[in-house]
Amino acid sequence: MKLALISDSPAALQACLHLARQLHGAGVEVTQIVAPALEASLQAAAPAERSRALVMEPLAFATSELMDHLEAAGVFLDPPRLAAFRQGHQRAASLRGQRGRPLFSGPLQPLVGDALSADLLPRLGYDLICLHGQTQVEALAWLVRGSAHAAQAHAAIGLWSLPSAPVGLAVSERPQLLVLEQRAVPGSAREKALLYRRFQALALASPGWTVRLQPDYPLPGDPQLWEETTLAWHHRQDRQRPANLQLGQLEDLPLSLMQAWACLGISSPWLLSAMVRGKPTVVLGDYGIRTEFDGPLFFGSGLMRRLADCQPLERLLTAPAANAGWLADLGWAIADGPQRLRRQLEALAR
Repeated sequence: MKLALISDSPAALQACLHLARQLHGAGVEVTQIVAPALEASLQAAAPAERSRALVMEPLAFATSELMDHLEAAGVFLDPPRLAAFRQGHQRAASLRGQRGRPLFSGPLQPLVGDALSADLLPRLGYDLICLHGQTQVEALAWLVRGSAHAAQAHAAIGLWSLPSAPVGLAVSERPQLLVLEQRAVPGSAREKALLYRRFQALALASPGWTVRLQPDYPLPGDPQLWEETTLAWHHRQDRQRPANLQLGQLEDLPLSLMQAWACLGISSPWLLSAMVRGKPTVVLGDYGIRTEFDGPLFFGSGLMRRLADCQPLERLLTAPAANAGWLADLGWAIADGPQRLRRQLEALAR
C-alpha cells in the first residue's frame, strides 16, 4: 500500500515521521510531502526518511497527478487549509475523470474537551478521522450527533503521534528532574519569570539533584533571539543560577527523558511519553485545570500536584503511577494502531 503524509508545521512533520515509522512496520510505503517552509526542519530527519520526502506546496500537491499514484493520503495541515486541500483534490480528480483518493486526518495530540472539538470541526468530511483512543471516539460521537456528519468514519489507532516505545531505564548516575517546558504555557514573560524563579529555588533546595529545564519546542540557534517568554531566556540572564539548574535543547529531549529519574510539566504531551515509559511523573497543578493550558487532558491522570508538595524531590520516586484506566482510554491500550489504519484505508480504496 502506498500513502502520502502531508504536513505544513514542525509539529505535524514530527508526528508524520513518527506515524510513517509505525506504518512501515505494517508494510505500508509512505512518502512525506513537506511544505517548503519546513525544508530546514526536514534536514533533522534520518537520511532514509529524507530520501522518501518531497518538498512541495501541499495545496499544489492536492491537485497534482502525483496523487494518482497513491492509494490514500494523510493530511495534517493547519486547520484553515484542510477544507481547501480536500476540495481541491476532489475537483482536480473529477476534472481528470477519476475518483478522488481517500483522505484521512486527525488531531496531532490526544486532546480532550473544547480543544478537541475545535480541532475536529475542520476535519469533518474527510474520508477517515484518526483518533487516539476511546476518549476521543466518545467525544467525536457527541460532537456529530444529529448533524450532517453523524456517520463520520473514524478509527482509534492509539498514541500514534507520540514517541511512546520503551527505551530502557538507563537513568543518569546523578538524580535528575526533567522539567518539560512549553512555548506558551504559561504565555506571558511575567509568568515565565515567576516560574523560572520557582525552579531556581527548587534547584537550590535540592543540591543533590540536577534540575533540567527542557523545552519541548525548538529554540533559535542564536541565544540573542531567545524570547522573554522562554525559560531559556531567564536561565541565560540569571548571573547567579545554581550549578545544578541546567538547560536542554529540543534535540536533547529523547535522551534527557531516558536519563531522567522523574519528570514534571504543566501539560506537555511529552508527559505522556514519560508515563508510558515508567518514569515518575508530576502534572503541575499550580495553574489549575485551564483549557488554554490544555489542563483538561490530564484530568483523571491521578498525577496532579503542587510544586511545593514535590519536595524533597526523593518523594517523587515513590509517587503512584498514572491512572491505568485513564491512560488506556487515551489510546495507550491500542497496540495494533498501524494495522487498524491500513485495514480502514484499504476498505476505503476499494
